[in-house]
This record gives sequence, C-alpha cells and structure tokens, in this order.
Amino acid sequence: MGSGVRRLRPWLLWGLLSLVPLFLLVLAGLGVWTYRLWESLPAVHQLEDWHPQEPLRIYADNGQLLEVIGPQLRYALPLQKIPRHLQEAFIAAEDASFYSSNPFYYPVSFPGIARAAWVDLTHLAPVQGASTIPEQVARDFYLSPKKTVTRKVAQILLAYKLAAHLDRQQILDLYLNKIYLGEGAYGVQAAAKTYYGKSVDQLTLGEMATLAGLPAAPSAFNPIASPAAAKARRDYVLRRMARLGFITAAQARAASAEPIRARYHAPASNVAPYATAWIRHWLESHFGADFTYRSGLRVYTSINPVDQRAADRDMATGLENYAMGLDSMDPKAWHGPIAQLHGAALASAVHGTRPPLLPEHDPANLHWAVVLKASARSAELSLQGRQRVTLSLRDVRWVRLPPSGRAPQAVDQVLQRGDLVWLRHYVAAATAGTGNPVWGSKVWHSVPHGGWQLTQIPHVQGALVSLNSHSGGILALVGGFSYELSHFDRALYAYRQPGSGFKPFVYAAAIDAPALLASGHRGYFTPVSLIADTPLVIHLANGQIYAPTNYSRTFSKTPFPIWEDLADSHNVPSVRLLMDVGIPYARAYVERFGIPAKQIPASPSMVLGSGDFTPLQIARAYATFSSGGFLPHPYLIRKILTRNGTQVSLLDCPLGYRPPPKDTVIPPGVAYLLTRMMERVIREGTGVAAQILHRHDLAGKTGTTNHEDNAWFNGYNPDVTTSVWVGYDDNHSMGTWAAGAREALPIWIRYMHTALKPYPDIGFFQPPDVVTARYDPKTGTLVSKDDPKRGSKIGYFLAGYLPPSAKAERRSQLRSFIHALMHIF
Repeated sequence: MGSGVRRLRPWLLWGLLSLVPLFLLVLAGLGVWTYRLWESLPAVHQLEDWHPQEPLRIYADNGQLLEVIGPQLRYALPLQKIPRHLQEAFIAAEDASFYSSNPFYYPVSFPGIARAAWVDLTHLAPVQGASTIPEQVARDFYLSPKKTVTRKVAQILLAYKLAAHLDRQQILDLYLNKIYLGEGAYGVQAAAKTYYGKSVDQLTLGEMATLAGLPAAPSAFNPIASPAAAKARRDYVLRRMARLGFITAAQARAASAEPIRARYHAPASNVAPYATAWIRHWLESHFGADFTYRSGLRVYTSINPVDQRAADRDMATGLENYAMGLDSMDPKAWHGPIAQLHGAALASAVHGTRPPLLPEHDPANLHWAVVLKASARSAELSLQGRQRVTLSLRDVRWVRLPPSGRAPQAVDQVLQRGDLVWLRHYVAAATAGTGNPVWGSKVWHSVPHGGWQLTQIPHVQGALVSLNSHSGGILALVGGFSYELSHFDRALYAYRQPGSGFKPFVYAAAIDAPALLASGHRGYFTPVSLIADTPLVIHLANGQIYAPTNYSRTFSKTPFPIWEDLADSHNVPSVRLLMDVGIPYARAYVERFGIPAKQIPASPSMVLGSGDFTPLQIARAYATFSSGGFLPHPYLIRKILTRNGTQVSLLDCPLGYRPPPKDTVIPPGVAYLLTRMMERVIREGTGVAAQILHRHDLAGKTGTTNHEDNAWFNGYNPDVTTSVWVGYDDNHSMGTWAAGAREALPIWIRYMHTALKPYPDIGFFQPPDVVTARYDPKTGTLVSKDDPKRGSKIGYFLAGYLPPSAKAERRSQLRSFIHALMHIF
C-alpha cells in the first residue's frame, strides 16, 4: 500500500502543476477585468467641490418656511456645524474603524467583508452588508444600490479612489449630507427637521442615536412607524458609542431612557399657495426647472403668514356665506349632497377612508362628513371617521329647497343617510366685554353656541390683495376660493370692471386744481363744489346716446357736493364731473396711478369703472392715496439667494422688490382730500359697516358693476391697502341685490380686523398743502371769517384753491349763462 501511494504522488504533483497555467490565466483575467473596471470608474476629484442637490425653499417675511419643492429634501450643512456626538453616532453604527490606520479596515474593511460573505453563504442570499463609510459614499454618488459582485468590487475600488483624493473629514461631510434617512429626508439636517422638527444642534443624544440607526434600514427602523424597532436600534448604537469611548456608560443609560418622541414634521405648511405658485412659475421661466428645483435657491417673500391665513379664511367664509345666502338678500339654492354613499363605500367612509371622488385635500375651511341617520329634529354624521357630529335644524336652516325655494321645516328634508356633505366649524360668537368685536350677522356669522354647520362649495369666486402702502410689499394674496379646486389666480390675472371703485381716480383729477388749470380748464373744483344729480343725456361720437343712471334708479332735485357724490356713490354727478374736466385730461391723470392708458376707456362710462383691471392694479392705485401720493411698486419677492449666498437680480422680475418711490405721483394734498372723502364712505356712506372695526383711520370705496356681476371693496389705513373682489368667472350676475357693500365689504372687514392689529389707530397725516376754511354747504362757497353764516361748516381744501366767495360764484354763474346764450344764438 505504501508503494502505491508513492506511485500516485508524481501524478498528483503533475496534475497540480498542470493547473497552475489555468490559475494564472484566471488570475490574469481577473486582473484585466479589475483594471478595466478601475478605468471605467468615474473621476472623484470633483467631489472636492461637490454641491448637494437641494430643493427650492420659499420663505415668508418672518422667515417661516412656506414651501419646499424639489426631488430631494435636503439641508446641506458643513461638517463643523454637525454636532460631534451625531458624527460619532453614525461612525459607531456604520463604520467603527473609520478613523483606523490599519489598511485592512480603512477605507475597506476586509474582516467585515469576510463576515458578511459567510452570513450571505449560510443564508444563500445577500442579506448582510459590510460597507464602510467611504464605500457607502462611493455607492451613493456613483453606483447602484443593487447587491451584485460587480457592484461590490467597483464599490471597493471606488472607495480607494475616494480615500486617495479626500481626507476623512471631507468623506464624512459628504456622507452625512448625502445619506437617505427615510420619510423623504436626505442628510442629517433634513432628517432632524422631519422627525423632530428641529436642527441637528438641538437634538438630544438619544435622538442622534435614533437617526444614526436609520441608514441600515430606514423603513424598518423608522421611529414614527416602528418605534419599538427604532428604540432597539437606538440602544444598540448607544452601546456601540460607549464601547468605542465616544460617550460614557452613564450617558448611554440616560439617553436610552429617553422615550421615542418622533413624529412627522412636514417641511412646510404652505399658507400662500397662489403666491408661491406665481414665484415657481417665474423662476422656471427665468432659470429653467432643473436649476429652480435642484440648486438650493432660497426665495424670501413679502407674505405675512398671519395676514395670509386670515385672508384665506375670511375669503372662504365670505364666499361660503354668499353660497348659503347669508351675506346676500337673495337666498341661494342648495346644490345637494356631494354624493350618496351605500354599502361598502358608506362603511369605508364612516371608518375614515376618504371617498375617491373628493379632492385630495379639503378645500378652504371645509371638512367632509357622511350622514349616518337623519330625522325631523336632527342628523348624526361621521366627520371624516374621527368623531360624531349632530346637526339641528338651525344648522341647515339656510338651505332653500328646490323647486319651491322655501326653507326646510325638518332636517330630513335636507339630509338623508349616506349623504356625503361638507361642514364648516364655528367658534362661539364674541360677546360684549371681551375686547373683541360683536360681529353682526352680515359680517361674521358666528354661531352663538359654536359647533358645526352644513355648507357647500360656492360657485362664486373672489380675490384679495393686501399691500404695505409704503413699500408695496404684498402682505396677503388670495386668487380664489381654494387653490386645491382652481389654480387660476384671479388676484393677478382676472381683469374685471371695478364699478364705482374707479371713481376716486377721476375725482382726484378734478380736485387737483393746479393740474386741471394747467390742462386749460377755465376753473377748478373743491370737495364742496356742487354737482347736479339730474337726468343726463350724452350724444356719443358714434351716434349713440349714453344716459347714465344712479344705482337707486332715482335722481335728486338738489345738487350734491363732490364729497357726498363719492360717499354715496351717485353715478350721474360723477359722469357730469368727468365731462366737465374732460375725458382726455382724466385719462392722462389716471395713468399716474400705474394704470396703463390702453385699459382706460375713452368714454363717459370710464368714471363708472367700465374698464377691466386686476385686483392687484386696483390695490396699487389705492395705495397711492394711503401713502400720501406715492405710487409703490408691488412686490412679492424680496430677495433670492443662491446656495452660496449670492443675491439674484430682480430687475426683470415684475413682482420683484424695488426701493420705495422718492417722488409723489399726485400732490400729497390731493391724496389727503380724497382720503377724507373716502373716510366719509365709511362714516356715513356705502362702507358704513366697517365702523364695526372701531377705528378712526379707515377710508375706502365700494364698487358694483351693471348687472351685479362684480362686487368690490377697496380700502386702507395709513399703512395697509386691501382690495377685495367677488364675482363669477363667467361674468354672470350675482343677483338683483348683490353689491360691493354686501359681498366684498364683509370679507374686507374680517381681514382688516386681523391685518391692522399691529398698527396704532392714529389717523391720516394732514400735509402742509391742505388748509381749512369755513364754507356754506348749500352753495359750496366760502364764508367770511368776519361774517360767519349759520349752518356753515369747516372744510379741507388745497392751499391756494379755496371755494369761491358767494359774490364770485354769482359772477361765474352769470358768465356761464351769457356764454350759453351766445352758444345758442
């Protein structure tokens, strides 16, 4: 037997030797494959100047984040701003040998690879990773996460490339800003804000360890969805940190005792969707979509989030009130339930599953609910599956039942089991002595007991623009009832007739005596000049006849002073005034308010608002009165910064910041006199409901167009100017009794109640070019100081342009009479 073994040994030796060429051939092949793989790897030197992909961020004027939009949620931070314990937590969890000088452990851990290979072989599947931090950076930047032999070898080679070009601090910086940590968050800062609502420098040790446990399996160790698994993983990380000497055992125990308090924090709560949509569209058109959403642009706006929330809420409330017949003398028909749910669909809705026919998010102030049962006295509803709500007859009493149009006498005349409907919530009405206004039924519509009320989505639309009167900053912008239902921005793009809201611009042209006289006019007007309110017929150049009428369809036997014509919105005297000053002069003057000439009709109806203008244009024009004669440039974007802090030019941005104007476009005295005239609108005219605000610094003007298809209120104090428009998109009538005072003014009042809180009630400043004098209101003539007349009043006038004396007025009337006779004969 021994001799047989000896005879086999040479053959075995020769057999082994014959395999050497094959082994060398395989080794050469592997070498060539590895070399080619090495050569195919991307260059890594550009990572030295790598800028992470960051989303677009839009901020309010107080720094509140309004919107974050982009493919990845990331807040890049330099390594020196990331707490040391957070860095160490990730090292302990992912690569304990990160700072090792042993080539077997850095940049690639060969013992770790061997350990992972054994686990994979025993499970017959790739189940365990052994990637060091350099390997993870290589994979995340250049390679697919798919587990293959080729990808793993490429990852190892690329890790060596990275280690050759970058030091460990640079690699750690890249890793902590690049790593995906679940819930759409990339990098540690985004994760801290997403899970805890704070920055990394505010995290507790336990929270740091929780985040460090996420890279291995962001879904499995998610502290929101799987708090128990997240706690176990966190405690493991803490033990590793203690073992590696990063923290003491006592610190580890204390951090392990912290409860898991993570919850999802949305990156932003967009309270200004119409404003941010305009910004995004402008950025895209200017920079392109890729740069806009990936380069980390930061846009700082003029939006005041408190004012914006009030604007959205109050616009929705006003439009809902109109749809329910509450802000109108015309009761509105009930549209009926959204749908009737039965069987499985009803059961699903009762348990909180959103019916698929609803919009993705509840619009405006509304909440969906489904009726469980209804009787004559009440109805029980499931409110989004969260709570049960009971409605009584008073909560549905506004409904008008088709076809009779009568109010319901029982709840089950309106609601039936399975009805899918909209509800809105009310707080209890304010009571006297609380310091809050006791809102009237036409303004606030608080339910005395608080609670829920049936409502419906209005078909009518609206817009609101609120400006800082001096800087032009847009404080609030509402383009419709709900951005969720309609993206069309009526505040910026809807051209509508302003009705009587246009009158102040023409009246300013008449009151500006120096400008009027310079135009060649033989005389001038004052706020107390009398204008006849008698039938007027004008023969137009095209042969047609224009005969304006007042809103009341009546005339007056006595003339009205100009201020009263404006306060009570008399149409016929307004047209007479326009014809007296001349249409060409008036059109040129109105251009001073920033309104293009092409939008101003060259017709007698111009003064009644027959042109088409956007709410933003009208608000800007009214801000000229509020600011004392300055025309501010309205802006939405205050500044734009790139990721490195460079400021982007806004010169070609139509709603970009411009410095406040230094020169007036109308004399301060004219602005002040028009303001005093519009203060009377609120004290005793069509805007009298605004007195509920209990302020003495308000001025404004209502506007209603023919056929009641547009309703406006434009008003201001010395600091804030706000315009509100209500109407249908297709221009059909809102009803016989619709008017600016009924539909738009209540929205303006609710909004200004919030917007004016920061501003003291100090009234409007009287400029030096305005003086006071005593006049006779019956004749509009000056009264001598030496001979005060009974019934005379103190009035405000432009310095140097007082009303004529009674004697001068008689001579003027005589000259006019003689001139008329000469014209006849």
